[in-house]
Amino acid sequence: MAAVVMLFEFPLPFLAPPFYQLDFSEVVALIGTFALGPGAGVLIELIKNLLNLLLTGTETGFVGELANFLIGCTYVLPAALFYHGKKKSLRRALIGMACGTLSLAVCGALFNYYILIPFYSTQ
Repeated sequence: MAAVVMLFEFPLPFLAPPFYQLDFSEVVALIGTFALGPGAGVLIELIKNLLNLLLTGTETGFVGELANFLIGCTYVLPAALFYHGKKKSLRRALIGMACGTLSLAVCGALFNYYILIPFYSTQ
């Protein structure tokens, strides 16, 4: 389901380069992660990106797909680990999503600076 939602992505005009696109597949991955656990969340991210790669191909030499997988995992893993901690509740889910958002921002910046952009520039 996340791979299908990922097909409906659109660029952010005037805000970012055209290869940065917005899609809502992380919402589906997060719901699956909350329901099935952190391991399932990573598997959902992997399958989503592999299916997207098969359906649409790559324009970035696999760097975009790797970026989506890594950054998606840095969002769903902290959220799931916090949510599945003690007692599942809406409050723990919201705090988990806030932790996931913070993790996504920090790790995304680091991945982009040290791994993804240098790798993309050599393609």
